[in-house]
Amino acid sequence: YDKGFRKSAKSVGNIMGNYHPHGDRSIYEAMVRMSQDWKLREVLIEMHG
Repeated sequence: YDKGFRKSAKSVGNIMGNYHPHGDRSIYEAMVRMSQDWKLREVLIEMHG
């Protein structure tokens, strides 16, 4: 946890390049859902902004 936040476009580009080349909207939505504590019991990623 000692690293700073990074731009989501960098993560989304990596995912699109390696796994899911069908658009970025679903990737962004999945990232937002994984960061919401009322959607999941354990938050998987921490987002800022």
